Amino acid sequence: MNQIEVAFLSPYVYPLFKPDCPAAFGGAEVDQYNLAVYLAKNPHIRVTFYVGDFGQPDQPETIDGVRLVKIPYYGWHNKTLSQKVHCYSHLWLNLWQSPARLMLTKMAGDEVGWAAIFFKNLRKRYILHRLASDRDTKFFDASSSGGRRTYYLYRIGLKRADLIFSQSEQQQKLLKDNMGFESQVVSNGFFVEEEIDITGKQHILWVGRCTALKRPELFVELAKRIPTKRFVMIMSPPIEVEPEIFKRMAVELVNEAKTLPNMIFMEYVPFNKIQSFFNQAQLFVNTSEYEGFPNTFIQSCLGGTPIASLKVDPDEFIARNKLGIACDDNFDNLVKYVKNLNSDQVGALGAKARAYGRKHHDINVIGGLYEEAIEKLLKT
Repeated sequence: MNQIEVAFLSPYVYPLFKPDCPAAFGGAEVDQYNLAVYLAKNPHIRVTFYVGDFGQPDQPETIDGVRLVKIPYYGWHNKTLSQKVHCYSHLWLNLWQSPARLMLTKMAGDEVGWAAIFFKNLRKRYILHRLASDRDTKFFDASSSGGRRTYYLYRIGLKRADLIFSQSEQQQKLLKDNMGFESQVVSNGFFVEEEIDITGKQHILWVGRCTALKRPELFVELAKRIPTKRFVMIMSPPIEVEPEIFKRMAVELVNEAKTLPNMIFMEYVPFNKIQSFFNQAQLFVNTSEYEGFPNTFIQSCLGGTPIASLKVDPDEFIARNKLGIACDDNFDNLVKYVKNLNSDQVGALGAKARAYGRKHHDINVIGGLYEEAIEKLLKT
C-alpha cells in the first residue's frame, strides 16, 4: 500500500516540536501536535507540517516522524510589505506544490481560506478543518472577525472544507446556528501515561496564555483571597496583537503575582515537562470567558486533578461527570470552593477525573477516528 500524504497548516506549533523554542502556543497547537505525531506512527501515512518562522533553518526538519517545512515570516506580526510578499508567495506556493492529498487546518484565520483556494479549488485535494475556540463559530461580520479579509477567507475555508470537526456538542450547535455549517463532534486526544505519581499534590494551578479572554487577574485575586493555600501560575507573555492597555495591565499583574508569598509564577515551561505540574496539583482553575474544549481540562484529568472553572463548562463536562465545580461566573463561589477543598475531596474527584480522561481522550482512540475520516474522504 502506498503512503498517504497528509499535511497540517499552523504557524505556532513549532515550539511543541522544539521545546527549546520559547515562543507561545495554545491548546489548538497542542491538539494538532498530538494528532500529527500519532498519524506519523502509522506506516501508511506520511505527515508534513507547514509551520511558522522562528529562526530555524530553511531546510525541512523531521522531528517525531513529522516533516516540518518553514514558511518564511509566517506567524510574524507587523510584517513589512516585502516580508508579506515573501511570506504569502511561499505559503501559496507550498499549498500549490504540496504532495499531500489532504490538508488539516484548525482555528479561524486567513490560512483556512488560502488552503481552500490553492489546495482545494485549484489542486482538487481534500480539506479537514477542526474548530478551536467557540469564538470560531461567531464570525458574523468583518467587525467581529478581525477584519474583512479574515472574515471572507475563513468563511471560504469552511464552505470548501470536505469535513469539519467540532470539539463539543455545544460548539457544534453554535457553528450550525451562527454560521450555517455542519460538523461532527470529535474530542481532543492526548498520549496517556500508563502510570503517574499523584501522591505529591500540593498546589492550586493555572496554566495559559496571557490574553484578556483568559482573565488571569482573577487567579491572582484568588490567591490573595486565600493566603493559606499555595498557588502556581504558568503564563506566557502577551502576544503582539493584544491591545496596549492589556499589555500594560499584564506587566503589573505579573509583578504582583511574583510578590505574593503564596504564589509561584513561571513564564515558561516546555510542553514536555508541563504535565508534571498537573499531576502535582490539588486543583486546576480556569478563569476564561470562553474556550473550545480546553486541553488543560484533559491534562488535569490525566493528572488525576479536579477542575474548578469559573465560567467554561462545555457540554456540562465538569458538572455532569462530577469532576469539580463549574461556578457559573460567580467568583465568590470559586473562592469558597477553593478555600474549603480538602485532601479527601481531591483524591475522590481526582480518581474520577483520571478515569474520564483515559476513557474519552486517549489519542489511540481519537486518532483512529481521524484515520477513518481520512480513509473515507480519499475514497470518494
